[in-house]
Amino acid sequence: MIRVGPTPPTPERPVPDRPGSYRAVELLPRVLEALPVGIGLFELLDDDFRFRYGNRAFARVLMLERMPADGESVGDVFRRNDQDAIIELFRLVRVSRQPQTYFAAEGVLVPATNQIWNIDAYPVFTAARVTYIMVLVEQADEKLQARQREQLEGSRLRQKADHLASLEQAKSEFLRLASHELRAPAAMLGGYLSMIEDESLGAIPERLRPVLPLLKAKAAQINLLANEMVEAARLEDERLELKRKRVELRELVRRSLEAAQPTATPEHRLHFDDRVGHEVWVLGDPMRLEIVIGNLLDNAIKYSPEGGDVLAQLSAVDGLAVLSVRDQGIGIAAEDMSRLFVRFSRLAPYGDVPGTGLGLYLVRELARLHGGDIVAASMPGKGSEFHKK
Repeated sequence: MIRVGPTPPTPERPVPDRPGSYRAVELLPRVLEALPVGIGLFELLDDDFRFRYGNRAFARVLMLERMPADGESVGDVFRRNDQDAIIELFRLVRVSRQPQTYFAAEGVLVPATNQIWNIDAYPVFTAARVTYIMVLVEQADEKLQARQREQLEGSRLRQKADHLASLEQAKSEFLRLASHELRAPAAMLGGYLSMIEDESLGAIPERLRPVLPLLKAKAAQINLLANEMVEAARLEDERLELKRKRVELRELVRRSLEAAQPTATPEHRLHFDDRVGHEVWVLGDPMRLEIVIGNLLDNAIKYSPEGGDVLAQLSAVDGLAVLSVRDQGIGIAAEDMSRLFVRFSRLAPYGDVPGTGLGLYLVRELARLHGGDIVAASMPGKGSEFHKK
């Protein structure tokens, strides 16, 4: 097997261009003999490669009976089952003009042994032509072990990826089943509460009247949760299609504030800051826009347990409608901002706040489907602000 990869730079032939360099050339064979790595030099003659030099380690590492004679061809030096691969390695070095590596194991180069060999082949240039190929040969049992470790790690990572994929599939299946099971009872509960409110089922007991708005708000939350699950499953399956129509955005924000009011505590103060002052018509899906605005308001209330102002501000910038929802709640740490819009992500310090981890994920995806986006700014203890445009 031949592989191309990062290797040490191609060695250059010594050039005696300064005092002492001739002495260095004379010492070079002694230095090469001292190396524990096998080194061989082959000259390119026509289409053949001829052996010119090898240190003692070259013959020892390859377990040759003798040092190859000067002028022997590469095929004669490597008289093993893999000599064709070695010749191909040399040819690849000559054509690519780049170092190449060959890895042999389980007695390929030397039969009946269990040694591991690594052969690095380097081109040597003369006048920009490849004239020699220098090879470094070493027993590399540790490289095989590293290779096996890489294979084991790769297998482990593939198993992990398969496991995560199966979990994602299970989550998507849960979304589909849970949303189907929730929507029918949520709709029925909302219907009966409406009948109680308009006294279709008889007069409302006085003790029930203060509780009825809260019951309706909780039923609306259940319905919103079911809708979130449906929308998330549709996004996952790429089946979500917007039903666009002309929508008056100011009225939609007002209705969303009214719907959110029963879920707020007496300490919350919900405000609408209309910076436009006239009707704002947009082309969008009314139900999906309600999900976006409702989720932003619901989050602002839930993450402001001590109450405070929740401000929905509508403005227009360069022909774009911009909705901001600001609270004075617990805020979000900087390290958590990157996970804010991730599906099923719940921020650890706020685990006691009810929710599925789908709300903000849906808000951003639905905003983007409408050609807009959403950004968040927050400081711990100072509240959060979400801008949708």
